[in-house]
Amino acid sequence: MKSREGGSSQFLIGALAVTLLYTLNLAYCQRSPLQLMDAAATFSDMHANLMWAKGIGEQGWLNPRPYHPLNDWMKDIAPYSQWVAWWGGEKIFQQSPLYAYVLSLFMHKYFAMRVLQALMSMATCVFIGLFAGRIVGRTAGWIAFWLAALYAPFYLYSWPFLRDGLGWLLLAASMWALAELTSINWEEFIAWRNALLAGIVLGLGFLAKESFQLLIPVVILMLAILAWKRKVGWKVVATVTVGTVLAVSPLILRNAMVGAPLLSSSNRFAETFIHGNAGTSSPYLAVIPTELGKIMHESGGKPLAVARATIASHPTGVRGWISLQILKLRSLLDPFESPDNLSFYFVTHISPVVRLGLRYWMILPVALAGLVLGTWRREKTHFWIWIFLVISLASMLVGIPLSRYRQSLMVMLIPCAAYFLATLYEWAGKRDFRRVGSASAALVVGWALMLGPLARQPRQQYERASEYLVSARIYERLGDEKKAREMMEIVRQRFPEFAK
Repeated sequence: MKSREGGSSQFLIGALAVTLLYTLNLAYCQRSPLQLMDAAATFSDMHANLMWAKGIGEQGWLNPRPYHPLNDWMKDIAPYSQWVAWWGGEKIFQQSPLYAYVLSLFMHKYFAMRVLQALMSMATCVFIGLFAGRIVGRTAGWIAFWLAALYAPFYLYSWPFLRDGLGWLLLAASMWALAELTSINWEEFIAWRNALLAGIVLGLGFLAKESFQLLIPVVILMLAILAWKRKVGWKVVATVTVGTVLAVSPLILRNAMVGAPLLSSSNRFAETFIHGNAGTSSPYLAVIPTELGKIMHESGGKPLAVARATIASHPTGVRGWISLQILKLRSLLDPFESPDNLSFYFVTHISPVVRLGLRYWMILPVALAGLVLGTWRREKTHFWIWIFLVISLASMLVGIPLSRYRQSLMVMLIPCAAYFLATLYEWAGKRDFRRVGSASAALVVGWALMLGPLARQPRQQYERASEYLVSARIYERLGDEKKAREMMEIVRQRFPEFAK
């Protein structure tokens, strides 16, 4: 009874704390230019999602002519009609569509969507904790929950109209559902129920994030191998497959009715791959490679042709491309949060929850230590971490590992960090201070490396002008000339090249 009461009080404290933190973050963001940033930043994915959701509301759920953004850099390369041809037609979605459909339910009720996104992030913290608790133990589960609940980038990306938070939620839920499934007897009826749940979550992931296109076949293959080893469970594997197909069926039905390829859910592979892999691509900054237009025209947007031409754009061919991948991997050890739609550093001036929360560089060395320790100990319960981590990493390297893309790795790495911290706690309880001291020293070295030689971006270049320029326009629109002048003064002082 005492244990049950202790667990209930822990749950209540955790729920109240994370609710308070997300409420504070919402309040600070709502009182800032961020409340209109999605609509005002017309060059961004945030704005594109708003326009797409609006189109769904106007056209109905079939959305036969989904919104396709045409930014200035795209206009310099080709007219809209040519881009449509490269994409495979106007009927194909530009990205996995689930987020846009959810957003379409909240048109002109934007704050309600912000609240929903905060709830998604809170649920992500819960599933990360449940997953760690299932594969490691109760202590690690609570540590993982608190690490996720205090993790600043989760708060940052719970605000803008971006699909990343939904993807992280479904990643965490999939890992938890699969861990639950593989920890029980597959001959019992409950296994079928868990298998159906796992399949549905995986199918929803397919609708939310392109990496699930790689993940689902691997997961089903792994379950089939487990069924073969256990000599039971083929019905469980079939149930996971059926659940996945059921969740994906609305997309298949929609595509069949509008005349699009049945499983098509995204058309942006060509641009994404060129952005992240061309000869003049940056390993960690959002820049437009000079070869992009040439490659698109020569390849016609065909995936294999794009891949060949992009790799060939390196002066040293495949060797140069491999060197770029190594630089991308190295950028994952850089504390710099490379901005895309919204700068981490801009939001730290607005939300104290983001400013004071745990950062990527704080968790990564602990997570890597847990990953190494689990591998050295051959922890069999960790195999789902490796499967999801490798596929997520491969999917991320298709493009550029910007801040919001690399955060998906934290869904797998936070449980690793919790495992390592729980092990330290266990060693301390046994008074094994030699191991505790050695492990702590290794962590200090890891943090020193990330903040020192592995940090390539100069600190004075962490921020950028775009958020301040858009904020000035927002304040002008709201009639607050004083705040607009303050934003422009920041631009003049920090970014003189943009002052005009």
